[in-house]
Amino acid sequence: MTAGPDAAAAVRRGVRLFNRGRYFTAQQIFEESWQAASGPERTFLEALVQLSAGMHLRTRRGARQGAEHLLVRALIALEDWKPSAFGLDVERLAADFDAYVQWLREVKRPHRLLDRLRIPRLYAWNP
Repeated sequence: MTAGPDAAAAVRRGVRLFNRGRYFTAQQIFEESWQAASGPERTFLEALVQLSAGMHLRTRRGARQGAEHLLVRALIALEDWKPSAFGLDVERLAADFDAYVQWLREVKRPHRLLDRLRIPRLYAWNP
């Protein structure tokens, strides 16, 4: 899927922020692009908003259940975008975050500092 130049740039910028643990700022970038988008790419951008919001809830707000809910919704929306979209490896993103959600369900506790090592990153698509 190709994106307009503004959406593609927003995704690249949001991914950099997300991978640095700046989930709330990444969410804002993705959300601005999502609101401006028209067409099928809106669902992909919305999934990135949900992913970022879920990680913000988990790491900064301690809301495990809310985070899990948003992450699962994002994973459902991303199913239609495999294997890649907007330069992202959606296949890997989905697998990594599915494993992360499963881990969240097992530990059932607030976020701890060392938990950040378990948080998946967003990777570029390399066919």
